[in-house]
Amino acid sequence: MGVIRIMRLNVGQALKQRKAFMFVSLESTAKKQTVEPSPRIGKHRLIMAVASLTVALILSACGGGEDASSPGNFNIGVTVGGQFVSQTPVAPGGSLDLAIRVGQSVVLDAGEPAVWTLLVGGSAVTGGARVFFAGANITATTLNSSSVILDTDAAFALRSPIPVTLIATSTFDSVQVATVNLLITN
Repeated sequence: MGVIRIMRLNVGQALKQRKAFMFVSLESTAKKQTVEPSPRIGKHRLIMAVASLTVALILSACGGGEDASSPGNFNIGVTVGGQFVSQTPVAPGGSLDLAIRVGQSVVLDAGEPAVWTLLVGGSAVTGGARVFFAGANITATTLNSSSVILDTDAAFALRSPIPVTLIATSTFDSVQVATVNLLITN
């Protein structure tokens, strides 16, 4: 047993010496550090501040829902013959189903710049186009960056109603999309 105790003491002394060496080296390195901040740390802080400010500005401009009465909101107002069709405009994510007679014109105003897509017979047509489909002339004309007018005309009675879809996508926030489904009848 005497031999085992000696080995335990030797192992214990070696651990104490190793721990003492570690603490001495940490203390000696702590004394060597300077108190003044380095220019590199100041530059890093400046870069982080500018990056944080940039991210905040980008995120604040991504759109989203605010008060419906505030200007610049994306809501589609629909008029037929100079009269508003609905008291409530079509909100982003919403849709409106509307039947009109051939020969009538429909004005759609998104309230802010939008990209308008016209779907006739399952084919997409962009603004300023004239389409002849199922006996009707359908003309989409861009009035300004937020408004479009859809004119319809037919020389003869339509054999069947013509479904037309107008999709508005906000240019400020492409997530804001609203749809107006028209059914052109005699």
